[in-house]
Amino acid sequence: MLSRSTRKVQPNPDKQTAIKLATPQKNMVRPISIKGALALIAGCSAALLLSACFAALGLTGRPQDPTDRPYKIETVQFAGGPGVTLAGELTMPESKGPHKALVLISGSGPQDRDEALADHRPFLVLSDHLTRAGYAVLRFDDRGFGESTGNFETATLTDFANDTAGAFRFLASQPEIDPAGIGFFGHSEGGYIAPAAARLVDPAFMIFAAGPARSFSDVLATQTADTLRAEGQSDEVIKKAVSDYLEGNKIIAQQKPIKEIHRELSAFMLSIGLPKNELEDILKSFAGPWGLEYATHKPEINLRAFDGPVLALFGDKDLQVSAKEEAPVMRKLLSNARSQVHVFAGLNHLFQPTETGLPSEYEEIEITFAEEVLDHITKWLDTL
Repeated sequence: MLSRSTRKVQPNPDKQTAIKLATPQKNMVRPISIKGALALIAGCSAALLLSACFAALGLTGRPQDPTDRPYKIETVQFAGGPGVTLAGELTMPESKGPHKALVLISGSGPQDRDEALADHRPFLVLSDHLTRAGYAVLRFDDRGFGESTGNFETATLTDFANDTAGAFRFLASQPEIDPAGIGFFGHSEGGYIAPAAARLVDPAFMIFAAGPARSFSDVLATQTADTLRAEGQSDEVIKKAVSDYLEGNKIIAQQKPIKEIHRELSAFMLSIGLPKNELEDILKSFAGPWGLEYATHKPEINLRAFDGPVLALFGDKDLQVSAKEEAPVMRKLLSNARSQVHVFAGLNHLFQPTETGLPSEYEEIEITFAEEVLDHITKWLDTL
């Protein structure tokens, strides 16, 4: 369950409370109440990427941030979904085209074109690496965020897929881009969005970085358990938190009028100890447009429908999208002989070297994106 308080564009105190619940001080085992477990499930820990939680933090620069960019850089605007204009940046090699190209698709929460979070700019680092390697890269602000128009708060998986398809069409219209060589790179929730967009356009390939293969509810149930376990919580607390999440998800997955879902969900959440004044955020998470669509989304349908090559990457210390659970399922769903699933040892959800994988470490780690992963991506692309 992703609380809309973790997906709001504007910073707010509730978000900071959720951060504290999801990221205790290092080496401390924090006792957790039912209320705390609910906040953990509904707040930052339940987001596929804790991007929104860190969006308000200032960025100071990291070792991998490019200090020079020896390639073509264009500020662009293009049509996303109906009525939405997306703003971003297109980088291209100085060499003569047409170039193969990638559309970068961010994870959960309102993101700018750099996917800036936890004092890191993963998409800036990734785009720099790819462009230096000879590929064009389009990255853009999410709808309703940065310089893009539209409403992020009401956006759904379908809306984000339409925006991604719009990015693909924009690239295909550019004379320096090879229209038959455009692919998607999706991080975290972007791994759901890319295959959905591939039903609308025809990408040549897809790359998933911590992209899920199982249903949203399965991913979040595992995420909840893994995060609580890493924090030192008891088996009893973990079992209760997962059970409560799955029960809540059953309610919103029902094919019933939204008012009835709200009523049943409210009664359930209050019955397990959620304070009444926190109910509104839970309802927005469970029973808003975004949550309702994901409650019934079957990612395997879109993954099976794509017959092009896919590179799926995971970190074995990722507590948000479990490599142990997702990688085997992904392998079964991919049909192209050039597809590859690779699990990197010692890396977290952002593909940083980590000790625990806990989100509390993201900002402490100097590395933005492990070089071994960046090199793996370009080597795979070069084989296509």
